[in-house]
Amino acid sequence: MASKRDYLEWHGQQWRVRVKVPVGLVRFFGKTKLVHPLHTSDIGDADRKKHTYVKAFKDQIADAKKALASSDPVTGEALQHRLHTLNGTPSPVPLYQRQEALFGPLHADREVTDEEMEFLEVATGASTALDHHLETFADHQKYALKSRGDLKRAIRLLTEWLKAKHEPAFLEDVDRKLAGRFIDTALTNGRGHKKASAYLGFIREYWKWLVKRGHADDNPWLNQQVAAEGRRARDAEPDTGKRPYTDDELAKLIYGPATDYLPDLMRIAALTGMRIEEICQLRVRDCAGGVLSVHSGKTENAERKIPVHPDLAAIIEARTKGKAAMDYLIHELPPVPKSREGRSDPAVKRFTRYRRDVGVDERPNGKARSNVDFHSFRRWFARKAQEAWAAGGAGFTPYTIADIIGHDDEGGKRPLQLTMRGYPGPGPDAEKRACVEAVKLPPPRPSDDTKL
Repeated sequence: MASKRDYLEWHGQQWRVRVKVPVGLVRFFGKTKLVHPLHTSDIGDADRKKHTYVKAFKDQIADAKKALASSDPVTGEALQHRLHTLNGTPSPVPLYQRQEALFGPLHADREVTDEEMEFLEVATGASTALDHHLETFADHQKYALKSRGDLKRAIRLLTEWLKAKHEPAFLEDVDRKLAGRFIDTALTNGRGHKKASAYLGFIREYWKWLVKRGHADDNPWLNQQVAAEGRRARDAEPDTGKRPYTDDELAKLIYGPATDYLPDLMRIAALTGMRIEEICQLRVRDCAGGVLSVHSGKTENAERKIPVHPDLAAIIEARTKGKAAMDYLIHELPPVPKSREGRSDPAVKRFTRYRRDVGVDERPNGKARSNVDFHSFRRWFARKAQEAWAAGGAGFTPYTIADIIGHDDEGGKRPLQLTMRGYPGPGPDAEKRACVEAVKLPPPRPSDDTKL
C-alpha cells in the first residue's frame, strides 16, 4: 500500500524527494540517488508536491537506460551527452572531442554529414529521435506485444524513409507535408490498405500522446488518410473477404490427415466457436462439470462458460484424464517465449500449413492472406447455430449464440438489444446447451476418411 513517505526523506528540517538510481546507472549519473528539495516540513504538503519530481526522475532513469541500451552506438552516445546536460552532471568527455573522434578533426573545409548533424542535434537537445518516447507511450496505452510490434515497425518505417529522403528524422521536423508524402509513397508500398491504415493509426495516436505530453507542438497526422483502394478490374475474381468454411471444406479439414493435437483442436473450435488462443489457454480445471470455462480473451465478454458438445465429451475426458488441475488441455504446445504473449502461435502456423496441404484456401486475385483461416471455424459455428435457429431450433435465441461466441452488445444499436440481452444478462445454461447441441459436424465425404 502506498505511503505518504514513499520517495521522501527528511533533510535539513524539511522534506525532499529521493529516487534511488539503479546500480547499473550509478556511473552514468555519478550519484546513488536523485533528490530535489520541497521546501516544506509538512508531510501532507510534501506528499502532494512530490509526484511531479518523482515522474521527472523516473523519466531520466528510463532515458538513461535507453541511451545505454541503444543498438546504434552513435545515437546512444548522443543521448548520453544530452542527459548529462539535462541532469547538470559533467560528461566524461567534452562533446567536441567526441565529435572529432567520431567524424574527424574540425576544420572549415570538412563537410558535415547527415549522421554528424543528427549526432549534434540529439546531443545538444535541439532535436528528438522519433522513437525516443515510444516505450513510454506503449506502456501508457498498455499495448500487448503484437500492438507494440506494429507500433515499432510503423515508426521504424517512417524513420528509414526520412533518412532515405535525406530529411531530418526528428519529432520536431515532421510536418503535414512530410507526413502526406510518407503516406502516399511509403506506407502503402508492399502492404495492403488495412495494414497501412493500421500503421497510420499507430503513428497518429503516438503523435496525439506526444502533443498531450508537451513533446510535440502539433499532430501532422490528424485527418490524414491512406488512399482509397482502387476499383476492382472487370475481369477480377469476386472477393467477399473473410468467411466461414463450407461444409465440404470443414469435412476435408476435420477428417483429413491431421495428426497430434490438430484433430482435437479443430473439433473443439468447430463445436464451441472459441478463438484459438482461448482453446490453447484452457486448463484441466476449466473443463469440469460439462462446461468449458473461458476466463479472459479478446473482449470483456470473452469470459464465459460453454457447454461441452456431446461429440467433444470423449476428447475432453481423454485430455483431462490423469492430469493436474493446472495442466493445459492442449499440452503439446511448447513454452511461451518472452517475445510472445499467447500459446497459440505454433498451433496457428501448424494449422495453416495443414490447411494449405489439404487444399482449403481462397486467395482471389493473388491476395496475400486467405479468406479462410482458423477463425473460419468460429464463423462456421455461428452460421450453423443461426441456421438451426432459423429452421425452428427450440430452446435458444440469437442472443444465446452471442453469449456462446462471446461477442459484446455491438454498441446497443440493434432493436431490443438492451431489453433482450442487456437487462436479463446471458441466457440460462439450458439455452446454451440447446444452441451448442444444435450444431452438427458434417459427415465424412468419400475422400475424407483416409488418414496418411
